[in-house]
Amino acid sequence: MEEEILEFVFYLFIFAGAVVAFMDRSKISKLIDNNAKLDKIINFQAAQIEKLKRRLQELNLGEQPASKEELINKLKTQIIQPDSASTAAENLEPESPDRQVAYQAKEYAAISDIQIANEPSVEKINPWINKPVTDAPNKTDTVESPSFNLDTLLKGNALLWLGAIVLGLGGIFLAKYSIDAGLLPPIVRVIAGAIFGIGLVVGAEYLNRNKERFNINSPTISAALASGGIINCFAITLISFDFYHFISANVAFVLLAIITLASTYLALRFGAILAAIGIVGAYVVPVLVSTGSNNIFALLLYVAFVSLSAVWVADEVKQKWLWWQSFIGHTFWFITAITMSNGADFAVLISFTVFTIYLYVLTGVIGWKLQGVTSEPFSLKQLIMPRREQLGVLVPLLLAAAALALLSYESHIWWANIIVTTVLFAAATRHSALDSWPFLALAFGLSTYLLLPNPISYDDNFFPFNGGYLFIQIAALVGMLFSVYMIKRFPDRVSYLLLLVVTPLTLFGISYILSTNEAAAYLYPVWATELLLIGAASSFYATKVTLAEQKVTLLVLANTTLALCFTMLLNASAFTLVLAIQVASMSYLSWKYKVKIPDWLFKAALIVVVSRLTFAPWLAEYKDELIFSVHWTLIVYPLILAIVWFASKYNPSKTLKLWFSGILLHITALLITTETSYQLIGDYPNFLDLSFKEAILLAFNWLALAGVYLWRKQLSSSMAKIYHWAAMVLIVGTLFMHLDISLISNPFFQSQATGDGIVNWLILMWAIPALILCAFIKFKLVSKEQYKAVLSFIGILTFLFINGEIRSVFNNGLLLWISPIQHAELYTYSVVWLLIATFTIFFAQHSFNQSKDATQLRNAGFGCLALVILKVFIVDMSSLDGLYRAIS
Repeated sequence: MEEEILEFVFYLFIFAGAVVAFMDRSKISKLIDNNAKLDKIINFQAAQIEKLKRRLQELNLGEQPASKEELINKLKTQIIQPDSASTAAENLEPESPDRQVAYQAKEYAAISDIQIANEPSVEKINPWINKPVTDAPNKTDTVESPSFNLDTLLKGNALLWLGAIVLGLGGIFLAKYSIDAGLLPPIVRVIAGAIFGIGLVVGAEYLNRNKERFNINSPTISAALASGGIINCFAITLISFDFYHFISANVAFVLLAIITLASTYLALRFGAILAAIGIVGAYVVPVLVSTGSNNIFALLLYVAFVSLSAVWVADEVKQKWLWWQSFIGHTFWFITAITMSNGADFAVLISFTVFTIYLYVLTGVIGWKLQGVTSEPFSLKQLIMPRREQLGVLVPLLLAAAALALLSYESHIWWANIIVTTVLFAAATRHSALDSWPFLALAFGLSTYLLLPNPISYDDNFFPFNGGYLFIQIAALVGMLFSVYMIKRFPDRVSYLLLLVVTPLTLFGISYILSTNEAAAYLYPVWATELLLIGAASSFYATKVTLAEQKVTLLVLANTTLALCFTMLLNASAFTLVLAIQVASMSYLSWKYKVKIPDWLFKAALIVVVSRLTFAPWLAEYKDELIFSVHWTLIVYPLILAIVWFASKYNPSKTLKLWFSGILLHITALLITTETSYQLIGDYPNFLDLSFKEAILLAFNWLALAGVYLWRKQLSSSMAKIYHWAAMVLIVGTLFMHLDISLISNPFFQSQATGDGIVNWLILMWAIPALILCAFIKFKLVSKEQYKAVLSFIGILTFLFINGEIRSVFNNGLLLWISPIQHAELYTYSVVWLLIATFTIFFAQHSFNQSKDATQLRNAGFGCLALVILKVFIVDMSSLDGLYRAIS
């Protein structure tokens, strides 16, 4: 079976070669024809030049006979401007010799114009992309790095690469045939195959060194031969190891690594395709040749060596795809090593993590010797802009955290944080483009803190100074000291002002939130004391610093620590209140000290506040929360409304005014939504088991909130799309709710408790939503194309509400149609709808004049009136007959 497959592949390549050769045959014929035409053109040009020389001598223009080179230059000028030759010919006498010569020059110009169009320009061949690169002296500002193009490579050199592949496969087939036929001893076969592969590589190098001798203008020939040789060497080494067992696994491993390095070196001379073969082959070697020792150190040492070579080659030739190819292979073996490792491999894994960061990030940013230094501040957009370097640091950090999760040794977590933090902090001091790395160190510390074991017993009052809690205190101290150091050394790099505030807030806050209730009772005094000390120190140094940005940051830090203490002391909803107070305090301090605080910082804080206020009522932990014996929403929502209003008043940023006004509207809508539900039902809706009344409230509140968003959309330009899609989501949710309450669970069809009397649940269910939709049209919150759909919904809701109210009054809140209808109820429907139809016609006639809206409203009134009259005659008077029916 294996032999048949090899034969099939061999014949397939032979067939492909024949097809390609047949396709190129027509091109060769065209080239021969073009060469013949060019010979004719050259002969014609020579004859015309001689005629022009003689003619110019006869005209005796007072000039010396022009040389052949001068005449050629003149003719080239005519070639560039053939119209001039044509114009000159037209101005001469019809039969004059000058006119004939001019027409000959014109014909020569036309022919030469074609020649120049087809003439290849002087070009340089880039061996990495295997395509000509024309000199462009005018474009000196931007230099575009060459890129590898497989399509161009194959189209331009298909036969060469086909030949290289055939040579490579030929060696494999030859080895296979010799094995099957037993022609040569095994050792001879292996040696012959090795000589054949090495010979191809040597031949490629020989041809590359003697390009002029063999008239070789492209490195593709050498690259093709070398590729075939590398493939043969790989195959022969694997046959020697796996089939004949001539060499051990360690020797095979080393030989394959040498072949890989050779291909990497040849890639610098012959082109990128060899680098691709070498990199792929290098990362596949541990799979093909396994020693069975599961030596993580040896594996990662080999991978590190291969990756180092690959990244160096990618850096030398400026090929990004080589970097990505190496990074993927490197990451694959990193993951494999983690799955195979144990506690004894921690040092190897953490060293490999640091090496990965160095190789795939630091070498490209600050150089191989880490000598690059840049202190110029970068904007937030530049720091977080997606780049491959970000992936180069995030992936190894995530894998290191995963390794720690699998190993679960407390000492390893401490050492990992020390090493990672040192590397990330040190890198940030060298280059300002890495100012986001201290935040990554903070995130790494928080993620690994979750792996630290909790105290078994809280009887020891000193447990806050052991294990994970000690880790939090040390991490907060180190992070703040580093922030202060960077602020003093680089005052323009404002990211460290943010780090100074974020570090204690996140470390102390998250550790306290994740602590058990038993631990919190002992932990709070310690945390509160340390936070108050930080706040006091911040307040003290705020009076000492001169820069306004640093003064505001220290005051914000003092407010943050104080607010966090109160948050720990109070209930969960107080945290949202504290965040809102921070926004207000930052706004006030920014206004007072004339300091520009980035808008994104306010936006991030406001998003957190709004998100907590939006989702908190539906969480179980907030369900029965009270503040001073009052339900928390009645206190927190109004307070936050006041705080946000205060922040909007003092915040100097004009772009944030729209944000503040939108949040005020959103919180107002949330207050109405939550309190109507809580006060009318006594609970918040459970989305997994909605009652009929809960669905009514949700539909009403969502529609009202959608109207608020549509109104905000008209006032905002930057957030118009966000408001639009938020409103659309709410409207779709409202429609789904009404599919239930107005169709499936409609009280006319199913027994639903809607309340007695005129004031009942039908007002929230149908009346107020109809009025809200009227407001949509009144304030032009929807487009004119949507008016008909909105008016249709208004009509349906109004019809259901009026009939429901009449039905409810006569049946004590029961709307089911299967109940008998009294004559008084039947007549009431007619009278009410008769009055509505009459009022509609009158209103349309006297309010809209002759507009299109008046016509539609009047037609609706007349239609309603016709239906009422028809109902009166057919239904209401159905019991009458004779003269009484006629009078009716």
